[in-house]
Amino acid sequence: MTPATRSRRRRRQRGRRALYVLLAVAVLLAGLWAAYTLLPRGPSGAPDPVDAAGGGDRGGPSPASTVLLFYIDEEGTALVSRPVPVPAADTSLVRARLIVERQLEPPEPPLFSPFPAGTALRTIYLTPDGDAFVDLSRHASDGHPGGSLDELFTVYALVNALALNVDAIDAVQILIEGREVDTLTGHVDLRRPLGLNLNWVAPEDPAVELAAREGAS
Repeated sequence: MTPATRSRRRRRQRGRRALYVLLAVAVLLAGLWAAYTLLPRGPSGAPDPVDAAGGGDRGGPSPASTVLLFYIDEEGTALVSRPVPVPAADTSLVRARLIVERQLEPPEPPLFSPFPAGTALRTIYLTPDGDAFVDLSRHASDGHPGGSLDELFTVYALVNALALNVDAIDAVQILIEGREVDTLTGHVDLRRPLGLNLNWVAPEDPAVELAAREGAS
């Protein structure tokens, strides 16, 4: 093989190596671009942050907030409020649902629930005018012990819990099994939404003081 032939062969080999390098770089860049376009994106169009574990930032459990819920005192003569934790919520509707579900749970002794055993939330609606429609199961009326004071406790425990703790709610109407009712047991008119009323809450209760401060502001 002549020196000229060896020189031409070396030039061809160098040319092929350069071509292979360029092809490898092109493949790498294409792969990086594909990975970039598959990243989840936020409202601005930029990729969402990815945490150290490799997953997208989807958020953890919601932190708890504290609300005032209402129960019957140990003498059975008045409502009293107690601070109760509920999960934080992104909307007023979700917050209202969480509050009602928590209100229907039995309290710690010596307090009593104003709701008959088995009472459950079926659904809840909010209107732009600030009215909440709370649909309860039939147990709220069928299992109620009756009596005007006990009925007032049941109605205003729910009304006050929502009106005091949800800014978007001014009044509450209770439904039973998806239907409007005149009363629970014949005493409190439920044919219209009812607003915050602390007349049956103990006078020294924190809820009364809170409502007074908010009313004065």
